Amino acid sequence: MATLFHVIATASRHIRKTDRPAALKGTAAFLFSATLVSVILTGIAVLIVGERDWLSALVLAIALPLILITPLLYLFATRLIALDRQNRDLQQAAREDHLTGVFNRPHLLGMLERELALSQRHNYIVSVLLIEISDFSQLLDEQGRHVGEQALRLFADGIAEKIRESDLFGRFDGAQFLLVLPHTSFEDATRMGEGLRAIAANLKIKGRIQDDGSRPSVKITAKIGAASTENSGRNLNSLLNEADYALYQNRNERREKPPAADA
Repeated sequence: MATLFHVIATASRHIRKTDRPAALKGTAAFLFSATLVSVILTGIAVLIVGERDWLSALVLAIALPLILITPLLYLFATRLIALDRQNRDLQQAAREDHLTGVFNRPHLLGMLERELALSQRHNYIVSVLLIEISDFSQLLDEQGRHVGEQALRLFADGIAEKIRESDLFGRFDGAQFLLVLPHTSFEDATRMGEGLRAIAANLKIKGRIQDDGSRPSVKITAKIGAASTENSGRNLNSLLNEADYALYQNRNERREKPPAADA
């Protein structure tokens, strides 16, 4: 009990203005119920005992809950609501990336492990796409952190709008995102990757403010590495390593191309 009151007292430091109306509404509902029960019990007692001054008894039955319970109940409810909201915020922070709002790496990997276990049990394919914004370090150097963060958010939002509810999507590392595609073959995942690459190319990102006050658009491109349990098995590390290797090949494809011959 002492621990409960200590937790509630600690929660009082995190009370927001939005918590108070909810606490007041809950307090009013509880008091209405308590008063109704009190009136009913008092009425029964008056009938049994035969109390003549029944009006005073009913007034006391209504007044006592209002006077004695209301302040304590309101304070208690306010702190409980603040504590519940704080717990929800902590749970959300534990699974979401603070910048983009999609799953963070630890939560995403846990969900992927669970999906791989289910795919083993029910014998279905799981594919993954490791997606990276190309030359993100150069973008930060040229445009600054604000533009880089805008690119990450818009990129994450653009992909999240196009995937299925059963898909798992999160920020993997820096400018890398991981998309988990249950019941999706390697071929279908590759086609989907091409569609996501097109989404990245069509994003409208405002660049750094120039000396003349303009903010020219910044183009970004995406590199994608695909892997599937069809080829890599259902081991988490093997699947991710295969996707990372495919991304590495894609990332260096342009650099490995020989220069065009002069006419």
